[in-house]
Amino acid sequence: MAGEASKLQHLAYPGPTEVTPYFFNYDLGKGADYSDDHPLKRKGKRNLSQVASDLIPDYHKLSRLYHSPVLTDFLAAVLDQTVYRNQDKYQSLNISVMNAGGCQQWHFDSGLMVTTLLLQAPESGGVFEYVPELRSDESENYEQVQQVLDGDSNRVKRLKLEAGTLSLFRGHYSMHRVTEVEGSRTRIQAILGFSTTPDLQGNLESSILHYGPRVAHIEDRED
Repeated sequence: MAGEASKLQHLAYPGPTEVTPYFFNYDLGKGADYSDDHPLKRKGKRNLSQVASDLIPDYHKLSRLYHSPVLTDFLAAVLDQTVYRNQDKYQSLNISVMNAGGCQQWHFDSGLMVTTLLLQAPESGGVFEYVPELRSDESENYEQVQQVLDGDSNRVKRLKLEAGTLSLFRGHYSMHRVTEVEGSRTRIQAILGFSTTPDLQGNLESSILHYGPRVAHIEDRED
């Protein structure tokens, strides 16, 4: 599986290099005037590339795993509720590629649940760090978000993942990041899109940012 994914690295698009923790929360704070040091304005380094779903062949083991009812049944059993695959043709299944120096800034996800599978671990670095339940539906908790961005690690949990680790976490509420990758071995991770809501589609603007202008060209041709 890792070998197949590795052969797709040349198709990965780098996307934006500096984004805020709320990059995936498109409407949060929109139109409001915040100071430059407010969490909504503070940008962090993002150094990774992603292979979109439409570039991953159906016959690849990763794609077959993602579309297997065994996996959805397993996740449903863990969550004790029905789970659906993301229906977006670009975002449903991604491969994240981080070479030496690669990292992802502190951020919250747009979706309520995130499922990842580490296909290849780096020689060093590339540690997954997160702050459990840092925000809620009732409060964005900007003060404590600010503290984490300033380097406060009191609530930060760290996971040095091994290849083959399947992770399911609430990235919408728990701010998280990946520390800088060290060494010559690439960190390769699959991001598997699942939701408790059927027929979920992604944001087209996000797809263009993450997977490049080819997405806009495809959509223009299909309109």
